[in-house]
Amino acid sequence: MPNPSTQPPLSVVIPTHNTRELTMEAVASVASQSPQGTEIIIVDDGSSDGTSKALTERWSEAMVLRNEGSLGFSASANRGLSLAQGRILLLLNSDAALFPGSLQPMFDAFENDDRLGIAGAALQYPDGSAQWSGGAFPSLLWLFALTSGIADFAGALPFYRRFKKPGSPGDGPVDWVTGAAMAMRRQVWDDIGPLDEHYRFYGQDLDLCRKASRTGWKIALIPQFIVTHHHGATVGSSDGATGPANPEYLWSDILRYIEVNEGPKAAGRAQAVMSIGARLRLGAMTLARPFGSQEIREAKRLRRAAFLRAKKSLQ
Repeated sequence: MPNPSTQPPLSVVIPTHNTRELTMEAVASVASQSPQGTEIIIVDDGSSDGTSKALTERWSEAMVLRNEGSLGFSASANRGLSLAQGRILLLLNSDAALFPGSLQPMFDAFENDDRLGIAGAALQYPDGSAQWSGGAFPSLLWLFALTSGIADFAGALPFYRRFKKPGSPGDGPVDWVTGAAMAMRRQVWDDIGPLDEHYRFYGQDLDLCRKASRTGWKIALIPQFIVTHHHGATVGSSDGATGPANPEYLWSDILRYIEVNEGPKAAGRAQAVMSIGARLRLGAMTLARPFGSQEIREAKRLRRAAFLRAKKSLQ
């Protein structure tokens, strides 16, 4: 247990894998506005792009850890969080950067509500538009919308996705917030950590928030806690065909989350609904494939292959 008299006000943990330049930007965004004594921990998950060397040379005050091989996001995050000493712990993606002045609203939120356990940022794309930041736990309706592709056209569906216009007034109680920029009290981590390392990339934030909620902690989005997120820079398929998210990882992680937290029967229902949605999506993609230029048709082929792998991951 950290000594309260010497405890840092904040520990920022940034897992990274082959995102050197974005990681440098992330660290700079933290260092420019952090209170004195802030602890910055970067966990390099076996990068081959010189990330560790660049960080050590530029940020001597940061703790830079290196995994000899790629252990994955959750394992890297756990390594950093297990060493963190701060009163508040901030897990930040390497492709995310704090907007100037955004840390203080996060501190204020914790100060104003002693039952607030986890605070999520209002994520925005580099162009300033709002990004998916959190919402309600997955329902069967939303799972169908996700796998069928309806969610891509509908944008934010009720009761699941939550988009907060960056800087808008008021905070937002939610069931979960994304791990791209997730702040938590040390007591929360001590109570329910570590992250489940069986998730491939997406489900650990859902799982952690579910555990926090069960132990009586509140979860909220803080609109003035603004983070610019280069969505998808830290993960992608082997052929790069999936766009900003890897559907294979996303779908399988959500299904695992449901099985772990709601049981095998609920997971079976979710699997059936997701499979129906996936078949509809793949059918529509097959019909659309012959149209467009050769370049467009090739992109469609690669994208369909990515979703076919995602469907197979549900079996």
